[in-house]
Amino acid sequence: MDMSRSRGFASIPEGYERFMLHQLFEPWARTLVGQAHLQPGWSVLDVASGLGPVAREAAAAVGPAGRVVASDISEPMLALAAARPRPAGSAPIEFIPGPASAIAAPDDIFDAVLCQHGLQFFADRAAAIREMHRVALPDGVVVLSTWAAERPLGLFGPMGETLQELGVAEPYPGAFDPGSYRMSAAELADLLRASGWRGVQVQTIELDASWASAETAASTLLGTPFGPVVAALPGDAQDQVHNRLITKLGGSADGVTVRTVSNIARGVK
Repeated sequence: MDMSRSRGFASIPEGYERFMLHQLFEPWARTLVGQAHLQPGWSVLDVASGLGPVAREAAAAVGPAGRVVASDISEPMLALAAARPRPAGSAPIEFIPGPASAIAAPDDIFDAVLCQHGLQFFADRAAAIREMHRVALPDGVVVLSTWAAERPLGLFGPMGETLQELGVAEPYPGAFDPGSYRMSAAELADLLRASGWRGVQVQTIELDASWASAETAASTLLGTPFGPVVAALPGDAQDQVHNRLITKLGGSADGVTVRTVSNIARGVK
């Protein structure tokens, strides 16, 4: 079975939208935004927004009098996010491309700065946290999440293990290193405090992500940088990757449920 044909692979953003957005990242977005205690009329920045699950939750929370800016280094992700219809009663969302280390916004402008599962991938984490601090209003809040270093790496651990075992090439350095996807609670707290955030607290939260079928769960890799690498393999090699990943995820006729664990940090400027 050729994964690029049978699973409709066209691009990483489209694979992300089809196989991970609703199953994994929207539930985590609701959890993250809930920790921010957003108020109607607030101005909110979502850093590393991707397809915008956090931005959309924030827009609903702050309402039509509020403002939400979604920033991401990937213009294709933002373009797909912008094409999604905005629910009635939500704040408008502005989509701005750019790196987290150089946010295209003035100083002291946002009531809240949010970042879901992006910080661990930034080349300069400290610079990104300083930028978040710069653009936040006095007494503004930051809430961000990473996969928890203290726990197994949910979905992405088995994915990396499968590809590494089968000799598939890394799409980027460290792609098979579980540590590159995670940060500890202590790391997060230290990073925020060093950049001037006060009252920093970190919670470790568990959330089960579910897919209706093992086939769909295994297809999540098409929404990651592994997707183009796997889609370029011969059909039998794609099948081998797919079947091995189903086995690792514990796929059954009842679908797949994966326990995911995040550290969520909150601070005040």
